[in-house]
Amino acid sequence: MIMVRGREYGTADQIAAALGTDVTPAMVRNWSQRDGLARHRDGRTVYYDLDQAATIERDKRVSGRGRARRLDATQLTAA
Repeated sequence: MIMVRGREYGTADQIAAALGTDVTPAMVRNWSQRDGLARHRDGRTVYYDLDQAATIERDKRVSGRGRARRLDATQLTAA
């Protein structure tokens, strides 16, 4: 993960790992195209905004559209 202008960014793999087991790197890339997920390019590497990705993932999880998402209970009990 890197910090850009006070925001945390990560590669699609890093963002997917941070958001849970049912989020894939392909989903993160799709969010960039379809939902406006901010990205920062450093050479050939593309970094995505973690906070914005988490918001998009949460909105998609609670919406009634698309496939059902699993809730990772370990993240809830870790706090």
